Parts: sequence; C-alpha cells; structure tokens
Amino acid sequence: MKIRLQTQDLVKALYRVQGIVDKKSTNPILAHALLETKDNLLEVRATDLEIGLTASYPVAIEEPGAIAVQAKQLYEIVKALNTPELTLEASENHWITVKSGKSEFRLIGTGAEDFPELPEPDTSSHFAIETATFSTLIEQTIFCVSHDDTRHHLGGVYCEAADGQTLRMVSTDGHRLALSESNLNEHVHIENPVIVPRKAFHEVKRLLADAGATVEVAFTARSFHLKTDTFELSTRLIEGKFPEYNQVIPVSASKEVPLNRGLFAEALKRVSLLSQGRAWGVKLEIQNEQVEFIAEDPEFGTAKEVIEIPYKGEPLTIGFNAKYLLDVLGLIQTDDVVFQLTDDLSPGVLRPLDKKDFLAVVMPVRI
Repeated sequence: MKIRLQTQDLVKALYRVQGIVDKKSTNPILAHALLETKDNLLEVRATDLEIGLTASYPVAIEEPGAIAVQAKQLYEIVKALNTPELTLEASENHWITVKSGKSEFRLIGTGAEDFPELPEPDTSSHFAIETATFSTLIEQTIFCVSHDDTRHHLGGVYCEAADGQTLRMVSTDGHRLALSESNLNEHVHIENPVIVPRKAFHEVKRLLADAGATVEVAFTARSFHLKTDTFELSTRLIEGKFPEYNQVIPVSASKEVPLNRGLFAEALKRVSLLSQGRAWGVKLEIQNEQVEFIAEDPEFGTAKEVIEIPYKGEPLTIGFNAKYLLDVLGLIQTDDVVFQLTDDLSPGVLRPLDKKDFLAVVMPVRI
C-alpha cells in the first residue's frame, strides 16, 4: 500500500477512533486501526468488538492495500506533523512508513487479515434526523445512565418510537431519571424499544460535533447504526429489560414551583459549597413567595440563601442532591423552569416551564 492524503484528514480519522480502540484488552489487535484503500478512498476502521467505526477520506492511491497499525501511536505522530500532505507506505513485512516533508517515521504494523470483521449493518430501517436534535436527545439523557456494572440493563439509553413519529430516549441510575423526546414528522423505524450502551452514545455525541446538518440512524433488533457522509458507527445493544419508567414519573403533583433557572442554579452552587461533606445534600424550604436553600457541614458550618418566587401554595421542606439538580438545570435551555413536588418523600419533576419535550425525575434525600 502506498497513498498520499491530507494530513488533517488522517488526524481527524485517527482522532475519531481513539475512544473506540481498546488499549487495555488482552487482544492487542483491538488497540489498532485498520487502514484500507477502497476505490479512491482510505477507510480507517476501529472496533472493541462491541462498537465499530469506519471513517472514509479521499486519497491519491499509488498502490492499494491494507494494514493495521497501533492507533494511538500513529495519531500522536500524525498530529505532530506540520505539512499539509503526507505519504503512507506499507511494506510486505507489515512495517508502515510515514513521510511528511523532511520527517520520516517507521512503525511496526500488523497484517490486515488479523483485524476483526466489523458487522454489516442492516440499513433497511434508516431514518433521517437533524444532527442538533439527535445531539440534544443524547445529551439530555446520557448524564444519568447508571455506572453500576451489576445493573447491566441500566447501562444505556432506552430508545423507542413513542407514537410512530416521536423518538423518545430515557435513562436512569436508580436515583434520577431523564426523558427527552422529539417529534420528527416522519416515521421513526423502531419496531421494539432498545437499549443503546452508554459508551456508544458517548462516541456518537463526539462524532456529531463534526457531522453535517442531518444524519441517518437505524435501531434494529440487535444493533444501532449511525451514518454520515464520512463515517459510520455500529454498536451492539444491551440485552435486558428496562424498568417501566412511566411508573416512576409522577402523574400529578400538588405543588408546582416556578423558578428562574439561572437564579436557582446559582443559589444551589453557592449553598452546596457547604454540602459536599453530606453528599451534596441541600434542603429547600418552600413557602409563600420564597424558597430558602440550606446546607450544613459538621466540619465547616452552614450556608443559607433565599430567592423570591411566584409561589403561594402549601409550604414544603424537602432535601435533594444539589449536584443532581444542577446537572438537569445545565441541560435546560429556557430561562424558566417548573419544579413539580408533592411531599418530602416523593420524587420531584424538573422541566422547562413551557416545553414538554424534556423532564427529569429526582429522588429526594433525607437531611
């Protein structure tokens, strides 16, 4: 194999695979990227046997071929080059030479035949979605996916076609739950709800930052697939039963507390400075036209702050993990939010005031 290509194209391709190559695997080939010529393109592939990514870029091909090379090492070298174009040449003994201006590097590669085959995605159920919309759906759910390996079924984002045209995504770690949805005004091809692994959606979110205005996605019985003009990603799904999330979301709340998102978040940040020793616990005392934030740390002292609110309902004192509330407030883009509450033992629902496409359920804590 001998090819010429733009340095930045190879930098971009190798950057994309860094989160997928498995550097800690007992199988060394999983730390490699496969470089293969096809037509007038260079395909750069990586897999950890669960997620597979292929990125394609135009190249000038002098000799076609394929070789696997350690992905991080090649990325660090190419990233450091200062010429707009480089040459890659692979020899029969699996050495690969990188030439750029007066720089030359020779790396030990591996035969392409040793690289695992990536599964062929089923493209029959693809549908288009705006990149910004899909990115928002992921961002508003992935933050509360469980990291508990013993609860495998909570280790991803639950995806379903709520009414045939709405893509709904849900996640929970047992302490909080997030639901985000978007009506796509076209048929959403999800025959049965699926759970997409956290790692896969982390990579998708990173890739979407460099995608065009729309992307194509497919949710099949066994895999999720993302396709753009320059790259494709496929991942296996998580097997298991996701909780009946509708049973967790309170149907009604006796108290609806309207809040300015910015004032709410800033007060929480300040008061929680003295709550970290108590697992971020902050008490909210809600009464006529005000909410008081209270935090105590046995070693350092107490913190209090009051903000005025347009609330005239029954008083309530309730505790929450401030970090959980701040995570949600950071994802809401409107200025005003509503906190739906019932009593000090029931979960609270935090959502934008005038929008129904996102909500988060947060369990209270005893303080």
